[in-house]
Amino acid sequence: MATKSRTSINSGTTMTAGAGDVSGTAVDLSASYGAQLDIKLTNGGTGPTVAAQTQIQVAADYNAGSPTLWTNFGGPLVGSTANSGTASWSVQIPFGPAAIRLVTGSNTGQNVTLDADISIVTAM
Repeated sequence: MATKSRTSINSGTTMTAGAGDVSGTAVDLSASYGAQLDIKLTNGGTGPTVAAQTQIQVAADYNAGSPTLWTNFGGPLVGSTANSGTASWSVQIPFGPAAIRLVTGSNTGQNVTLDADISIVTAM
């Protein structure tokens, strides 16, 4: 049986329309056996002109909270422009990365809300 720990890495975080992308805090995966990342982007009553997107980034070391080389894990996950629209993803993170973070934003016209949880496998 696997032991897992769930952490909210973004809870109701507002992605301000037209602002720069926001880089999340590094999550330590250095002692893990992989993880499951759940992401949800939620539009307000009026959807954005350009959809918000989030990019998962990983690093090969955690380095006490300052990973040395962030690299993109796949392509960006692009949300919706629909009024009150939502977009969600569940992404399996393999055993290799020692750190993970989200870089989110790029929306214009309206704010978008980001929620993200990670479930880290800590023992087998």
